[in-house]
Amino acid sequence: MTKEQLFIHLTDALSDGRLFFGHGVIDAQDEAMLVMMHVLKQSTNQILTSGNEMLTSKVVKSSQLLVKQRLQSLKPMAYIVGEVHFAGLSFKTDERALVPRSPIAELIGNDFHPWLNIASVKTALDLCTGSGCIGIALAKYNSHIQVDISDISEDALDLAKTNIALNDVASNTKVICSDLFENINNCYDLIVSNPPYVSEVEYQELPEEYKNEPKLGLTTPQSGLQIPIKIMLKAIKYLNDEGYLFLEVGYTDELLNDTFPTIDFEWIDFENGGQGVCVFSKEQLIMYQVILKEFAITKK
Repeated sequence: MTKEQLFIHLTDALSDGRLFFGHGVIDAQDEAMLVMMHVLKQSTNQILTSGNEMLTSKVVKSSQLLVKQRLQSLKPMAYIVGEVHFAGLSFKTDERALVPRSPIAELIGNDFHPWLNIASVKTALDLCTGSGCIGIALAKYNSHIQVDISDISEDALDLAKTNIALNDVASNTKVICSDLFENINNCYDLIVSNPPYVSEVEYQELPEEYKNEPKLGLTTPQSGLQIPIKIMLKAIKYLNDEGYLFLEVGYTDELLNDTFPTIDFEWIDFENGGQGVCVFSKEQLIMYQVILKEFAITKK
């Protein structure tokens, strides 16, 4: 069997109506490529430019076993192979943290333009970091930035430490165990966060793949708004005067718009897919504090 034939075979097998894609891959073809990259230890380009190359039966069998496990368990393939690619980098991934998949990767690739002059950014915080993918990618591509990554989960941070070593960013990356800003003592030019934003009702309706991820990284009370609003309320204390907050809330964006009609949310359009990332300057967050506090008080 050639590489091209195996790719077609795996894609057909993964085109199963029971499967949901979105955990580091977009469809059956993308997932088939992930399997082949893992088994062959080759890049996408290497595989695509050698499609006629014959494969050993061992390679074919290993690939088929991974797909079989995926179909039987409904686990994200990234967990099964133990790795995923994010922002052009490789990350170890397992059930200790969500599978990396944030559209913030595109912002990192674009240097957060036009909001920031990345050359002037000295400090950054990746809040609710999980596997560390956002903060580590930011640190990898911007060695002049001191990046703090934080999470409430020590298990997730242990995985993040592995990814720090894997991507060789220990010199400008610090790990902090913190419940949101509780143990954060610095101020930053940039705060990025992909926090929990799923309601309990929505969680129960999610595809089975999500049930293999840590629930702690997905759900939050008040219809998915509690943690995002806490971040918007408290971030001003931890932003420098010219600093910015980039906050991901996914499909909860419409609920935020409806809940706070007087807040002028700036939602970012992504060329590579994704939604629900808003951006605030410190000045804007200060302006909206009264509105946010009123909501927090009424929902206690």
